[in-house]
Amino acid sequence: MNSSLVAHTTLSDLGAGSQVAMFGFRACAFGNTKCCCLLNMFKDFFGEDSGGRVLGRFMRLAESLGSNGFRQLDLTVPNAIRFTHDEASILSAISSMQQGAYTQSRAHMTWLLARAPRSEEMNIISDLASFFSARDMIVESPEVQSPRTPGGRNVPPTLSLVARE
Repeated sequence: MNSSLVAHTTLSDLGAGSQVAMFGFRACAFGNTKCCCLLNMFKDFFGEDSGGRVLGRFMRLAESLGSNGFRQLDLTVPNAIRFTHDEASILSAISSMQQGAYTQSRAHMTWLLARAPRSEEMNIISDLASFFSARDMIVESPEVQSPRTPGGRNVPPTLSLVARE
């Protein structure tokens, strides 16, 4: 077994948002974007007007991480249900941005790029988080899994205050 795979968690465990995000990212990272089925799937998920823009942002993310970063990312094959630690960081960057945790999202991008991310790279993550949020899809990551209702729909995280002594 590949030791770089995240143990005991699959994309199925993380929900539809994470599955679509990782499918889109992997397709772009491996250069499998010429198939009209991919664009049609994104149009089905995000709407006729937004599908191409979402796919375009995944292409820019893959280009940025692949060309502008200072480390090689470990990725699995496009249709795999398992994922690597680097892929988990991609999900975490988007998930953190969805939850308004900009600093945490930036930290994941710093790890992925092996340098401080540029504003354009953070804007890509912000755009992706917004596209998913607009469709009421939460991108979950292994580090922060959102609670689910009994019907299986994602519930946005709630704020809880803890008193410290």
